[in-house]
Amino acid sequence: MLKGLLLAGLALACAGLAHADARTDFLARGEAELQRGENTAALDDFERASMMRHEADAEIGVIRAAMQDGQYRRALAFVAHTAGVHLDHVDAGALYAWLLYVGGQQELARRTLAHWQERAPDDAMLAEVARAFAQDIPAVGGVLLQSPHRYAPWAVGDRPPADARFASNGVLIGDGSLALAPAVDGDTVWVRNGLGQASAATVDRSDAALQAAGLVLLRLQTPLGTGAAVSAAREPFAGGPGFALQFSPGTEPGWPILSQGFLGAQAGPLRRLGFALAGSSRGAPVLDRQGRLAGIVVSAPAGSDPLWLPLARWPGAPAAPEDAAPPQKSLMSPDQAYELGMRLALQVLQR
Repeated sequence: MLKGLLLAGLALACAGLAHADARTDFLARGEAELQRGENTAALDDFERASMMRHEADAEIGVIRAAMQDGQYRRALAFVAHTAGVHLDHVDAGALYAWLLYVGGQQELARRTLAHWQERAPDDAMLAEVARAFAQDIPAVGGVLLQSPHRYAPWAVGDRPPADARFASNGVLIGDGSLALAPAVDGDTVWVRNGLGQASAATVDRSDAALQAAGLVLLRLQTPLGTGAAVSAAREPFAGGPGFALQFSPGTEPGWPILSQGFLGAQAGPLRRLGFALAGSSRGAPVLDRQGRLAGIVVSAPAGSDPLWLPLARWPGAPAAPEDAAPPQKSLMSPDQAYELGMRLALQVLQR
């Protein structure tokens, strides 16, 4: 009988080891799939690992895969769960604060970060997030770009050259084969959205109306998906709610940062944005209260309020696709607007 018990115990131990090895394999495979831009497969593997054992590492993988797939609301809900349940896993709390910040809830993000710093005052990850929050526009770098917690999408698609630099923000328009951006030097740039997807683009300066506003049209070599986003047929009323998204001025892939407020009034051929944006906001997309693409932020005199060009004032603005879903009639929540804006907001890189 003793021999039987020993054999049963050995069998259970071997099964446990095999189970652990399988979970490790799912985590490693999910990370490799994320790096290749295979987001659906990565989500599946991280979820499999999560079901095998309720641990924060697999759940953070699910959160990152959802973000890289453009599912911000799913990621935000899941990271709130992970941070609330795994109180011994500081990385989850730090990531929760970061996702709140980029999604427009900056004050709540700071309070969340402060709460976790009280629990773990010497944690290096929390300190790095605090340093980023102290900047005008939080930039991801150093430890925040390391796996398995990486605070940014992986770069997929066309690769900008190693010496490329951040030129401005940009806006994806139409069917995803065109973009608008502030005027740039040269004939070729690279654009990258908030999912890490990139494309080379040629600069088209033939539109006089855009040139007058200090903008150029970009023709993408590889179209990027616009998701469910549509453009507004009419410009929004002054005083109505609006959103804008911008990237930190770096060359690494990143998640854009949402700002919100009430859209301003006429300013000559342009409009005042009506709320503050930090740092270099030129080229940032402006969304209206229903989450429709309303326009693009343009250059403004130093010290003045941000200005933007409503797309409805541009004669060459492409029409919305015929199969585009009608926008909701009610006020869109910031997390919904952010999810749409992740595909529309672009980093513009040039040599």
